[in-house]
Amino acid sequence: MQSKRSWRLVGLSVFGLVAIVVAGALLLQQESASIDQRQGVSTDAMQDRTNAQSGETTSHSESDRPAGHENANRLINTTSPYLLQHAYNPVDWYPWGDEALARAKAENKPIFLSVSYSTCYWCHVMEREVFENPEIAALMNELFINIKVDREQRPDLDEIYMTATQLMTQHGGWPNSVFLTPDLKPFYAGTYFGPTDQAGRPGFPTLIRSLADAWQNRSAEVLAAADRAAASIRQVVSERAARDGGAPPGGAALTTAVADRAVSQIAARYDARLGGFGGAPKFPQDFYYEFLIDVHERTGEQHTLDMALHSLRMMAAGGIHDHVGGGFHRYSTDAQWRVPHFEKMLYNQAQLVRGYVRAHEATGEQAFADSARDTLAYVADLMTGPDGQFYSALDAETDAAEGAYYVWERSEIQRILSSEQLAVFDSVFALGPVPTFPGHKHPEGGVLYMRKPLTELAHERSTPYDELRAKVDEMVRALERHRDQRKLPHLDDKVIAGWNGMMIGAYALAGAALKDSAYLASAQRAAEFVLTHMRDEQGRLWRIWRKGVAEQPAFQEDYAFCVQGLLVLHDATSDPRWLDSAVELARIADQFFWDSASGPGGGAGGGGYFFAQESPDLIARIKSVSDGAIPSGNSAMLHNLVSLWQETGDTHWKRRTEEMLQTFGGALASAPGAQIHMVHALERWLRLGQATSPATAASPRITLPDVRDAVSNAPRSDGSAYVTALITTEPTRVRPGGTFQVHVDLTIAKGWHINANPASDSALVPTLADLRGSAGDSLVEVVSVAYPDGHDLKASYADGPIKVLSDRVRITITARLAESVTVGSIVPLSVFIQYQACDDARCLPPVEQISEVKAQVIE
Repeated sequence: MQSKRSWRLVGLSVFGLVAIVVAGALLLQQESASIDQRQGVSTDAMQDRTNAQSGETTSHSESDRPAGHENANRLINTTSPYLLQHAYNPVDWYPWGDEALARAKAENKPIFLSVSYSTCYWCHVMEREVFENPEIAALMNELFINIKVDREQRPDLDEIYMTATQLMTQHGGWPNSVFLTPDLKPFYAGTYFGPTDQAGRPGFPTLIRSLADAWQNRSAEVLAAADRAAASIRQVVSERAARDGGAPPGGAALTTAVADRAVSQIAARYDARLGGFGGAPKFPQDFYYEFLIDVHERTGEQHTLDMALHSLRMMAAGGIHDHVGGGFHRYSTDAQWRVPHFEKMLYNQAQLVRGYVRAHEATGEQAFADSARDTLAYVADLMTGPDGQFYSALDAETDAAEGAYYVWERSEIQRILSSEQLAVFDSVFALGPVPTFPGHKHPEGGVLYMRKPLTELAHERSTPYDELRAKVDEMVRALERHRDQRKLPHLDDKVIAGWNGMMIGAYALAGAALKDSAYLASAQRAAEFVLTHMRDEQGRLWRIWRKGVAEQPAFQEDYAFCVQGLLVLHDATSDPRWLDSAVELARIADQFFWDSASGPGGGAGGGGYFFAQESPDLIARIKSVSDGAIPSGNSAMLHNLVSLWQETGDTHWKRRTEEMLQTFGGALASAPGAQIHMVHALERWLRLGQATSPATAASPRITLPDVRDAVSNAPRSDGSAYVTALITTEPTRVRPGGTFQVHVDLTIAKGWHINANPASDSALVPTLADLRGSAGDSLVEVVSVAYPDGHDLKASYADGPIKVLSDRVRITITARLAESVTVGSIVPLSVFIQYQACDDARCLPPVEQISEVKAQVIE
């Protein structure tokens, strides 16, 4: 590794491509938030994760001109709320389009591409510190053609250039900062860059001077690096399509064993104590719950249903649920669901409404229906436009402080509630402390969460649920009246076709299941809006509508989710116009997105739907089946094909379903946990009794590979290559009701470390250990987890010393067996471990591992 003091450009090969690098062999950028970084290019069914912390919003509308900025740049003529936030920067920003791209070619200037979205915290920070600085802006204007892209408006560009950043840095996140040649090939990438050089890390001015110098004086090297980068992106996209595509081995038919394997993979990550899947930060995994409920209906397996119900109950009780205003925040920063990242996204509301409605249908439990109604009331109140359209997102922050709108001080609550109410309040609610980070503004107060799910509290108090619910609602309304006086966070009021389709389906499902005509009316108004205002003369969808302007041809996922919403609405109302519209949009999607490269039946390189239409401004064309924060467009469309065949009897949709399953059968068979929503569609298809296509009627049933063997034999390119774990139980023989300890001994390779718990910064992943999975709530209770003290380390990617663990460390979990365990039995224990391996220059994506130990029960 070159010295950090060399301050010269060198070449570094990463995943087969060369990045031009500043300040040593690897320039380590301060990443936006490791929530986004953790996914990397993984095929695991993890969420694409958004920023963990938030700060000041610099939201500039047409009538909101910040002091000191008299002139607007070209972004003022756009409709995107995110681009408008930057419309008064002194940077000579262009929106993505012919004008900017033509100027870059005419002047032979490199492009600085900044990609993000309106409710992103680190994007606001970089704007405030870098893009609003006149001296830095002058440098940018002199040296680059500067382009801003709203990732929600152009997810195709976001996907391509996020792939570039992940390949070059092994991380990702927003803002995504990519430097391109005039022909759109990336030669350098990162995320957040600060305004000054710090701790051996160049600031943005140093970086752009160095890159501009390389462009002018080492152009051959830069162009060669860019060619290799573009080739690598295409290779990754192609390999991803090949991985996701391909028929099952030997042309075998897919069976329900695929869904059962997916459930097993979900169960391995299930948190039996706290609900949800994985550790902190914890995401709702919105579309898991309908799948688990459907599998339970087929198998009768109680644990499958319990995973869904327990998770939904714990989320509804936690701080991730806005108890005062309704709806759910983006994710929880802790494993207990208590302290959220406060951003609210429309797609979370839509998918969670469906989960809670299905849970109510499965159990008849009123609390699940209440959670769905609470969320729909929030959407109606803050995220619905005057013509029934649904807005996209509500920011996490107010006046530079994340959560300022949502947190409460104890003294406030005491002033608002009566003494009688306060007694009930204290028995139901608690306040979770908001984390503080140096250099970041934070609000005073705590996050409201329930001590336990309300059904449990009612049972413990021997109080009817409805009676306790009424008392809670009365207190919440009093708090809401007080909170309404606070400044509301920024609302992103653009209308996204696909997200509206998801919300239409949620309202329609709730209307039918809860027998509420108002919900059906909301679904129909939104459907009318999309079909009337968001289509062109040929009936094709626009992706975006805002303030009377529809723009950007829709992507495949927009068609998929709009078709899905219309089909649910037809099922709820029996109105044929919704089915007719769904069929029309599905046929348009077939025409513009279906990959017919290898003809019917798909095969390598063919079959399935591309994300975007072919376009000269795309250096690669994406086609994926793996789910992210929302299901993939191919997964959603497979659900639609099953429903269209069921509703219409048209054999075209049956044939398309079979082609899709043939195309993606290999991925479903080998890695079902990475594409849960598509496995769910397969589950529905098999239950229709239409699993075998004519082409595969004589084929034998598929034999699924052992995923554990596949994982253990794969080369390790993540942090597991640098950390080994030994799990022991002491004692191994335990009496009913007795305590025991599970020791997690970690050996960390020389030159590497893992983060202490708690982690020193929100961008770092804390080391975690827990008991979960097969142990179950009823057999084992975790009493405590003892983490070793970390030692200080000054790393190049952190502004100050951080607490880390190195060499050999021990984590001790103290647990207690239940009194009810059977003497003589063997209790299996699933030990969950999470860590992030780092050296002094970089952090790898985090690793989650499950290990098994056993305890024998004695008298």
